[in-house]
Parts: sequence; structure tokens; C-alpha cells
Amino acid sequence: MALRSRTHASKSIIPLRISLLLLLLSTPPCSSSTIIQHGEAESLLRWKSTLSAAASASPLTTWSPATSSSACSSWRGVTCDAAGHVAELSLPGAGLHGELRALDLAAFPALAKLDLRRNNITAGVVAANVSTRASNLTYLDLSDNAFAGHILDVLPLSPGTLQQLSYLNLSSNGLYGPILRSLSAMGKMTVFDVSRNRLNSDIPSELFTNWVELTQFRVQNNSITGSIPPTICNTTKLKYLRLAKNKLTGEIPAEIGRVASLQALELADNFLTGPIPNSVGNLTDLLVMDLFSNGFTGVIPPEIFNLTALRTIDVGTNRLEGEVPASISSLRNLYGLDLSNNRFSGTIPSDLGSRQFVTIVLASNSFSGEFPLTFCQLDSLEILDLSNNHLHGEIPSCLWHLQDLVFMDLSYNSFSGEVSPMSAYPNSSLESVHLANNNLTGGYPMVLKGCKWLIILDLGGNHFAGTIPSWIGTCNPLLRFLILRSNVFNGSIPKELSQLSHLQLLDLAMNNLVGSIPRSFGNFTSMIQPKTELNLPWKVQHHILDGRVDYTYTDRIGINWKRQNHTFQGTVALMAGIDLSSNYLSNEIPSELCNLESMRFLNLSRNHLSGIIPKEIGNLKILESLDFSWNELSGSIPSSISNLMSLSSLNLSNNHLSGEIPSGYQLRTLADPSIYSNNFGLCGFPLNISCSDGSNSTSALIGGSTDSQELEILSWFYSVLAGLVFGFWLWFGVLLLFETWRFAFFGQVDHLQKKIMQKICCMYAKSE
Repeated sequence: MALRSRTHASKSIIPLRISLLLLLLSTPPCSSSTIIQHGEAESLLRWKSTLSAAASASPLTTWSPATSSSACSSWRGVTCDAAGHVAELSLPGAGLHGELRALDLAAFPALAKLDLRRNNITAGVVAANVSTRASNLTYLDLSDNAFAGHILDVLPLSPGTLQQLSYLNLSSNGLYGPILRSLSAMGKMTVFDVSRNRLNSDIPSELFTNWVELTQFRVQNNSITGSIPPTICNTTKLKYLRLAKNKLTGEIPAEIGRVASLQALELADNFLTGPIPNSVGNLTDLLVMDLFSNGFTGVIPPEIFNLTALRTIDVGTNRLEGEVPASISSLRNLYGLDLSNNRFSGTIPSDLGSRQFVTIVLASNSFSGEFPLTFCQLDSLEILDLSNNHLHGEIPSCLWHLQDLVFMDLSYNSFSGEVSPMSAYPNSSLESVHLANNNLTGGYPMVLKGCKWLIILDLGGNHFAGTIPSWIGTCNPLLRFLILRSNVFNGSIPKELSQLSHLQLLDLAMNNLVGSIPRSFGNFTSMIQPKTELNLPWKVQHHILDGRVDYTYTDRIGINWKRQNHTFQGTVALMAGIDLSSNYLSNEIPSELCNLESMRFLNLSRNHLSGIIPKEIGNLKILESLDFSWNELSGSIPSSISNLMSLSSLNLSNNHLSGEIPSGYQLRTLADPSIYSNNFGLCGFPLNISCSDGSNSTSALIGGSTDSQELEILSWFYSVLAGLVFGFWLWFGVLLLFETWRFAFFGQVDHLQKKIMQKICCMYAKSE
């Protein structure tokens, strides 16, 4: 029976093949011999005349009247059908400048694809070119150009004539205004992308009613307002819903759970509120759930932990609460988990399910308990942030063996003990390590010796002791930020730190360091040249959905800046400076520090530094904060300090400085006298003593406002007073020790007293 069926089928194929052959012979092929329709070639040439392109290798050089007959084969970007009609016009990234207005789409009845993305084209088609005849255009990509105005100003034809259009990409332009309801007339829409513009209306519900074939809806990075229409449930083929970075309000409609095909739900950076609907648990194909930075409340619906296809969950920066259920272990395909900046509590589940985690960010919650040892099994982990919680216990040594780990932040917890007291140092990929504000003890962590890629190290606010090792300069050659403040490090500052040519921030404040400031610090190359990059992002790539999905994590650093603690994020790479305050450093300030012209702050306060302020201090042109207070500096304030045009915070109080305070430029804005207080020889603005008069004020001694003449008078007065007191007690002591001297002294006093009385009596008698 089976054999007969095969024989019958083979016989029926013969006439089918003959029919196909006759069809091919009767249809003109689309080949190099196809001649373009004359009118269409002229329309293309007219459009070319309004455009310009890069001088080198312009794709339009092949467009000329002499070759118009062979345009289908020789004109770059032009594809024709068998009848010679232009079917595709594709010139992406061609460097074209100009306007689209001369392109009369009505002249191209067969045009199905128009791709002009990544050019510099402006202006839509003028009204004279708009046709009422239905267009065959199915694909239109004008993204990454310079279009401005409303969406209808950019569309080459009215929505009513674009009923075949299924792909529309107008992203990365300057579009503004509303998303019009009339767009719903394009009923075959499958991909709609107007992301990265300035659109500012709500989302018309008619779009989701009429676009039943829609698979991608991308309007992220606009100013879209209103709520998410419940009619979204009509788009049963929708895969990507990308509404991030807008101004959406209200709640996620429960109807979202009926879009069973949804793979990406991206609603980050909006103003959405309320609970996450349980119906999200019906999205069994969901791969990405990004609800970051909204106002969602309540708990994470337990149904979500049944979505075993999920690759990333980001619900950071909301007001979610409760514990993370153990059922999270069922999500065996998770790449990324971000629960940061919420109100989650309880312990971190020992089994997070997946073994392919790339990012785990649980920062700024109320998690308690010890560090989960199972994290040491996450061989693909690149970003780990557990900061700002209530975790305690020791940091497991196995964590340092994760070869792919790049970023680790365990700061602001209650971790204790030594950091990995191991004899072997694994070759780590770590670039950023934050262990600040814990209760860690021991010496400088030797495990850091194996972190040759280290860029940021923050160990501040712990109980680390001992000396700062000299090997930092050779074992961590890429260090840019070294923060060891608020520990109990002792000894001298190793001069080998100057080998860190990339170092741009050194904070050793509030330790027990002694000795001199190394002169070689003037060789910090990265503090000599100003920085131009804006941030230090750590980027990991998730290969899911329609291509590569990047998870960017921007580092943050706490800096004591202008007498206050600040957290810098985003612009941290622009920061450069040195803070050695609150130690026991002595000797003079090395003039070599003034070579570091890209420094924005320099704090050497509360030490025992002596000598003068280097006259080269004026070289620090972009310095914003300078603090030399509470030292033993003497001499005058160099006039070059007035060259610091960016200076907004200055403190030279509690030293032995003298002379006139320099004036001019930015110094005139620093009118607080306390920044010069307790310097006995200073005069001039902002102190209330002029350097030209001789007046004196004893209040200057306690308020910091005096001059040299006042000091001389007061010094003479106190010297005489001290001499009188000393002489009196010396004479009185002699009388006490020698009895004969005492009798003679008091006898002489009695004799002198009698003489005085007799004199008085005689004078009185004569007056009678």
C-alpha cells in the first residue's frame, strides 16, 4: 500500500514540473537586462539633486542620466521587479544630507521597501507629492535621521494610503507631538518603532484594537503619558512591548496576561503604581521583565516564579516588600536578577535556581543572615551587589575564585573577620571591589595581590590595620580609585604608590599614617591630564530576544567633597584628587603635588605639616576644594592662589600663616573669615583688619583678625607681666628660706612705716 502511494505521487509530479517550466519561460526574469521605467529613473534623479553625500565613495555617484537605462543593475541601492518598476530603495548609512521632499512616491507604484536609516535626511514630503492612491509600501525605515515635527510630517504618504505597511521605524529622530489615532488605519502593522524621540501624548487604544498582527511595539525613550490601554489584550501576537523611559501612570492592566506570546515586558523608568498583577504569571513565553524605577507596591506575585523561560527580572527601585520565596529556585534560566532599592527582608535564598547568573543586584534592602555559600558555584557571575543590607558573618574565601566576577559590592553591611587570609592568590578578573563600612579586620587583604585588572578599590570604614603594602603599585597597576579612609593603617605612605600611573583618586584620610608625603606623588600621570570620559559602566551582554541585550551597571563612589560626604555616580570618572587628612604626617608639603593639574580637590588637613604653602599652588587650575587647616604651616599665602578660578571651598585656618591675604578673582567670593581663623599674622579681606593701619584688636587672637604691630605690643605686655610675677615669687621665696633676711626685711618695713607716719603727722600739725 505504501509502495502504491509513492508511485502515484511520483507520476503526479511530472505535469506539475511542466507547468512550472512554462511559467518560468513566460515570465520576464528580474535580471541585469531589466530596464527601469523611464519616469521612475527621472524621479530618482530629481531626488538626488536635492541631496548631498560624503565626498568619498558616495553611493549616488552611480546615479546619472547616462546610465539610467541600466539603473536596475548599476544604480546602488535600487532594486527593480521584472517589469522594471523600482521595488526597493535601500541606502542605509550612506551619509546622505538633505531633504526627502523631491521623492515622489506616487511615481513608484511597485515600491515595497524604503530603507534610508542612519543618514542625515530632514523634512517630509510636501503636499503636492502626496497621493491618495493606495501604496504597495510594506517596509519603511527612516530611523537615525534628522527628521523633526509630527509623525505625519515624516510619513511619505497619509496613513490611509499605507494600508499595506507592516514595518515602520522612525526611531532616533526629533519627532514630537502626539501618536495619532489615524495611524490605526495601517491595519497590517507588525513592527511599530518610534523610540528615542520627543513624543508626548498618550497611547491611542485604537492602535491595539486594529493592529491585530502587531509583534513589536517600541515607544521607549519619549515622554508618553497616560496609562497602558487595556485593549492591549487584542494584540495576541505581540512579542516585545517596550515602553521604558516615559511618563506613564496608573497600573499595569490585568489584561496584559492575555498576551500569551509576550517575550519582553519593558516598563522601566515610568510612574506606574499599584501591585504587579498576578496575570503576569500567564505569560509563559516571557523572557525579560523590566519594571525598574516605578512605584510598584506589594509583593512579587508568586505566579511569576512559575515562568521558567525568564532570563532577566529587574524590579529595582520600587516599593516592593516581603521575602524572596524559595520557589525562585524554579527559574533555572535566569541570567540577571535585580531587586535593589526596595523593602525586601528575610534571608537571601540559598538556592536561586539558575547556575548561569551573570548579574545579581540585591542592594539597598533589609536582607539579613550570612553570605550564601551557594553563590560560589555561580561560575558565570560578573556583577554582584549586596550592599546596604544587614548581612553579617565572614566573606567566604571561595568568592575570590569566581573567574568571571568583575564587579563586587558588599559595602554597608556588618561583615566581620579577615578578608580571605589565604596563601595562594587566584588570578581574578575583578575590576571593582567595594567592602566599605563593615567590621572587617586584619591587615591589607593579600588576596588583592592577584587582582591585576583592579580599577576601583574601596576598603574605607573598617578596622584594617598594619602598613599599606608597597606591592599595590606593581600588582594593581590599573588602579584609578584607591580608598582606604577611616581604618587604623599605620607607618609611612609607600612611595611605590606613585607607580600607579592611572590613579586619579587617593583617599587615605583618618588613619595613623606618619612621615612625609612622598614627592613622587607628583608623577601621578592620570592626575596631570584632565579626564574626558563620563562614567565607569560595567556592561554584560545577555544574548536573548532579538539580539544582544546589554545590562549596564554604573559604578558609584563615596567621596568627602567640600567638607561633606557625597556619592558620585555617572560622572565619577571626572573626579580626581587626594585626601590625606586626619593623620600624623609631618614635614613640608611637596611642591611636586602642584604638577597634578587635573585635581579637583586636595585635603591635607589635621596633620603636622610645616613649612610654607608651595608658591606653585596656582598651577592647579581646576581645583575646586583646598583644605590645609589644622597644621603648622607658616609664611605668607602665595599670591598664585588667586589663579584658582574654580575654587569654591577653602580652609587655611589653624596654622601660623602671616601677611596679607591675596585678593582677586575667585577669592573675592570666599567671604567667610573663619577659613583664615587662628592665624596670628594674617590681614586683609575677608578679615576686618586692614594691612595698612596700626590698630590693634585683642579679639583677633581668638577670632583670627590681627596684624603684626598688635602682636608686638601684646607680646611686650605679657613679657613684662611674666617678669614681675617671676621676680615677686623669687624674692618671696628667699624671705621664706632665710630667717635673718626675713627679720631684716620686716624690720626695714617697720622702720619705713614709722618714718611715713611721722611725716604724715608733721604735715597734719602744720596745717592746723
